[in-house]
Amino acid sequence: MAGKPNIRSIRFSDELAELIDRQVGNTFTEKFENLVTRCVWELPQREAELEEVQKQIRREEKRLTELRKRREKLDQAISDIQRRLDYHLKELEKL
Repeated sequence: MAGKPNIRSIRFSDELAELIDRQVGNTFTEKFENLVTRCVWELPQREAELEEVQKQIRREEKRLTELRKRREKLDQAISDIQRRLDYHLKELEKL
């Protein structure tokens, strides 16, 4: 016990006990410590990674929106060209 002088007693829900029990470790205390340590050290890094991924998604959404607008313009231009071509073909047939 020399390495762990802090003795505490806490109460928690069955769900939390189950969550702790699913952690890596041989004892309940080790599993609890691993969970807390993981949350303290990994969570900020994961949150930063998530923020970066969300920024990338926003950039890609903007890019996709621009591509859709360009495609709509191209579709309209193609329709206009087709309409004009049809008109001119009919005119040529009259001649």
